[in-house]
Amino acid sequence: MSFFDAGISYFQKGGYVMYPLLLCSIAAIVIAIERFIYYRGADSGEEFADKLMQLLDEKKWDDAYNLALNTKGEAAKVAAAAMDRGMEKPERIETFAGNQAERALDRMEQYLPYLGVIIMLSPTLGLLGTITGMMSSFNALDMRVSNPMAVTAGIAEALITTVFGLCISVVAICIHTYFGQKLKRMTVDIEESTNAIIDATGERWR
Repeated sequence: MSFFDAGISYFQKGGYVMYPLLLCSIAAIVIAIERFIYYRGADSGEEFADKLMQLLDEKKWDDAYNLALNTKGEAAKVAAAAMDRGMEKPERIETFAGNQAERALDRMEQYLPYLGVIIMLSPTLGLLGTITGMMSSFNALDMRVSNPMAVTAGIAEALITTVFGLCISVVAICIHTYFGQKLKRMTVDIEESTNAIIDATGERWR
């Protein structure tokens, strides 16, 4: 029996609950790939925020603006949009920058809540498979089935779904934690950049 055939046999022993668990695993993988690709392009890097603040402290507004325009990522995009309105009052720029930051945060958080659902749903489905598997075993015992495989099949179903559900949840937790840390750092970069722009705008109006 090949590895693929063994996997199919193992999957089938888990019963019907394995199908929603399979969907959960596929969804987690798709979200992980999509977010990885997105964050590669959305991360402006810590160096951007540090360099932008340095240029603004040195009152090199044009250099800071060019830096934002020529840097990829959400923090640079928000900074460039805010600096486009550099001649407006600081209060208006603060409101505008806040709105742009919220939109960027929405884009950065996209699909992560679904990972949270998968984290909670997978072990619950595994528990459901455990219950249905044990019920099958008890039914076989009640009917005094002479074939012991009928009993062990139910036990196998119970154990397989539990293991599969927990494995999916553990992997999803790791993925969620990784992207959560990237989201946290990128949010800090946006906040530092926008605050520096707002402060620099206030100084220009004095």
